[in-house]
Amino acid sequence: MKNKLLTPIKAIDTFVKCKKEGERIPILVWDSLRTYQRWNQVELTGLLNASAYFPDILFEKDMEKKIQNRLDEFNSRIVDIPIK
Repeated sequence: MKNKLLTPIKAIDTFVKCKKEGERIPILVWDSLRTYQRWNQVELTGLLNASAYFPDILFEKDMEKKIQNRLDEFNSRIVDIPIK
């Protein structure tokens, strides 16, 4: 039976809480964080914000750069619609 993953926001929140309380990060949190490449813009921004306080949340080499590239992809899709 496959374990269910946490939502991205819950994974980040749990990571931060565990770090603040000095507790071990559960495997389920790490498994959920590994799916970051499928997250949406808000969730990735939250991950980057959390990394400012807890840099070890970025566990892959060049992970910050990968996240920033993904956020740039989201931003490139935004189209300005002039309002008359």
